[in-house]
Amino acid sequence: MKYTYSALVLVLILLIGMLINIFIAHDNEKSMPIIQKDPAYHFMIVTRDNNDPFWPRFKEGALASGLEKNIFVEFIDIPHKDPALIERVVDRAVLSQVDGIAFQPYDVEISSNAVAKTMEAGIATIVYETDVYYIPDVPTVGSNSYEIGYTAGEMAAAVSGGQAKIALIVNEPGIDDPKQYNNIKLQGLLDAISRYPEITLERIYSLNTKMFEVDKLTMSMLAENPGINLIICSDGENTPGVAQVVIDMGRVGDINIIGFGSMPKTIEYIKEGVIYGTIVADSYEIGYNTVTQLADMCSGKQISEVLNSGIYTFTSENISDYN
Repeated sequence: MKYTYSALVLVLILLIGMLINIFIAHDNEKSMPIIQKDPAYHFMIVTRDNNDPFWPRFKEGALASGLEKNIFVEFIDIPHKDPALIERVVDRAVLSQVDGIAFQPYDVEISSNAVAKTMEAGIATIVYETDVYYIPDVPTVGSNSYEIGYTAGEMAAAVSGGQAKIALIVNEPGIDDPKQYNNIKLQGLLDAISRYPEITLERIYSLNTKMFEVDKLTMSMLAENPGINLIICSDGENTPGVAQVVIDMGRVGDINIIGFGSMPKTIEYIKEGVIYGTIVADSYEIGYNTVTQLADMCSGKQISEVLNSGIYTFTSENISDYN
């Protein structure tokens, strides 16, 4: 009799658990968007396969927009910033006959050829988060490059007290004539520091992102220009490498660093006082707007040629707010 009573109690507990699960599932159905069996469009978005927090948030935003609009969003991760890999993904997109594609250009020539292929195939195309160059007739989504440069200049003035010799590290645009490189971030930086006569931009260094040479570049840069006391990085992946060289050379405190992005090491170095601060793009908003803009293009709506998202700055004073 005791065992029968125990069995009945166990059954009752299981029934109550099932009822609770059904209630929770029903409640979630009301709050979650309902996905139809047949998506309205198929979008392919080229992303990166690394530990930069930019990408999980970007994907989260893109998927949220896709869920709202019943769009199948496919991410193609590439290991590093190689324009040739972008071209391969574009070829795949054309063969797959996707409705839309978005990618981040890493050069001028190959990216232009990739765009020409997608447009010829009738695929809606957007580039996102780039200041490498302007592609005519191709909408772009991302943070305001001029604002990023101007903010970096203001941070330079703040950390140096209005006295600094700056070295700026940018990524190579992939063209022979650097004068064709319309770096909007650079213009913003120059405009910001123009108010401070004792802040000078000593030199701009170009980094080949495929050669993983940030450590060599930083060491030679500091050896050739011992007067440099502030380095501005325009790329999130290079920022921790620059900081590590400054540490290895025993120059922490002598050289200030203004970074970009929120790589885990960048955040750690800000907390430790190695990096003064960093500028972070709103990657969730960029991902969301990328899919939204593609959807509007596919449905024949007029969209903005440039859609800018916000940026955030973090220093030791507010790094605890980063999450």
